[in-house]
Amino acid sequence: MSTKFACAASALVLAATAAASPAVANQFFGPTPYLSSADSPFTPANYAQFYLEDFEDGLLNTPGLAGSGPGQFCVSNLPGCFLQSGLEDSVGNGGDGNVGHSLFDSNGAITLTFDANVLGALPTAAGLVWTDGAGRVTFEAFDQNGVSLGQIFGSTADGNFAGGTAEDAFYGVTNAGGISKLIVSNPSGLEIDHVQYGVDVPALNGGVPEPAAWALMLTGFFGAGSAIRARRRVGAARA
Repeated sequence: MSTKFACAASALVLAATAAASPAVANQFFGPTPYLSSADSPFTPANYAQFYLEDFEDGLLNTPGLAGSGPGQFCVSNLPGCFLQSGLEDSVGNGGDGNVGHSLFDSNGAITLTFDANVLGALPTAAGLVWTDGAGRVTFEAFDQNGVSLGQIFGSTADGNFAGGTAEDAFYGVTNAGGISKLIVSNPSGLEIDHVQYGVDVPALNGGVPEPAAWALMLTGFFGAGSAIRARRRVGAARA
């Protein structure tokens, strides 16, 4: 199941959002403990578009997101797929990871790709939650040109394949130029959950505004402030 958070803004608010863009080039996050969306380092309100895929409808169907794996690739806890830990429902059911859904691959590798044509631009922030597997976890992200931004590694696996949530860990990345692909892997079958990604305002505008555009927007800010002050002076004089 997918969730989208959308923020609409006037031109002035749009300019302010762009000036404080949340995207930082090539910054990795994690592995950090994760039991709910409150544990994410990403704030949905900071993005023009933000999506969360939790697989609770049994599908990978969030806009602009596709996945693949080299083995049996499916949503867990469905007929014909691995019957193990899904993060979302486990939070509300006493920590029993067996009752939720997650994305599973039997050969221990999952690739997630993003479609700029669907989203309007590539995500500038993207992450996922590794929920089960064995051995060292490798998380790799790729920029808008398909070039690797780097890797981070985790060793959170606890050897428990019975639906526990203590090992669930967030891996993520931001890149101002866009993120085209994520790959997560470990030596055996793995599961991931809570795939999340956001596109910020400059990316949707085709990049950070030119200096002339910034000058025009700042003029608008100052002009609006001057007009308000002038009206206040006139009102005070009449009083």
